[in-house]
Amino acid sequence: MTISALVRHWRQFWFAPEDSSAISLYRIFYGLLVLQIAVIHLGPNFLNWYGPKAIVTLPTVIKYFWHNEPRFDWLLLLPQTDSAIGGFHITFIVAAVFMTIGFGTRYSTLFVWLSLVSLHHQDPFNINGGDGFLRAVGPWLAFSNGGDRYSVDAWLKNYVNRRRGRFDLVSSPPAKSPWAQRMIQIQLALVYWQTFGCKISGSQWLDGSAVYYATRLDDMFRFPAPLIANNLVLLKLLNWFTLIIELAGWTLIWFKETRYWVLVGLLGLHLGIDYMINLPVFEWAFICTLIAFVPSQDIQSFFSKISIYYKARFNSRK
Repeated sequence: MTISALVRHWRQFWFAPEDSSAISLYRIFYGLLVLQIAVIHLGPNFLNWYGPKAIVTLPTVIKYFWHNEPRFDWLLLLPQTDSAIGGFHITFIVAAVFMTIGFGTRYSTLFVWLSLVSLHHQDPFNINGGDGFLRAVGPWLAFSNGGDRYSVDAWLKNYVNRRRGRFDLVSSPPAKSPWAQRMIQIQLALVYWQTFGCKISGSQWLDGSAVYYATRLDDMFRFPAPLIANNLVLLKLLNWFTLIIELAGWTLIWFKETRYWVLVGLLGLHLGIDYMINLPVFEWAFICTLIAFVPSQDIQSFFSKISIYYKARFNSRK
């Protein structure tokens, strides 16, 4: 392969126009995860975590976590009162709703991401890896084409085009550069690269005992799985499966011939962990991001088949 061919493939990877179905669908799931965090996990005790009389006070965070260095936290722009911080919480939820339904998508997504960053800096102890990953991919989602489909923005744009008689622009949005979606894909691949590298740097994953020890974390278990936890052969198989699928998660996932096999394997891995271990949004942050690897034409085909099916059911009842 020549250098010019490599450059051409590189440019196509980042900038060749693609449909926005995958990134738009991912936007919806990302928004639902943020709503779960904001309403269910943080909602009942938001002021205890982030209010002026929080469990860990802001001066303590600034001194021992910020090390008196600058951090982005726009809660500092608000009066340090319960009503002001509570108002921010409500605004955060509203922005997450707007993001999910795709209303003012770019601005609402940017606000949600900056709010996640601010909450982390306001109290760095109320966090898990899922929150961290959502913050890592948030800016790319904000600058993506995530509002082009399945959104209020898209509906409003079509409505305006109909009123103006521009029916050629109503059917579907034009294909656009997927560079931001590519960044999200790379972020996810880097997660599997890092987890795989950390696993093989120790001895327990290499000797097949790691999953055995993981099933002994009784304080973190959600549902019992005695058929797995007490079967040494199955535990070893799950150990090797985890290594293989995480290796594939940053290698074979890039090839269309193997992509769906890898996606199914990763989905099974995350669902299995989520069933057994209580990790709030951790596993679902990665499950939802797998959507970024699904070809948009397959998503359109899937929704088209569902639409045809229900239209046929509806017409048959007339």
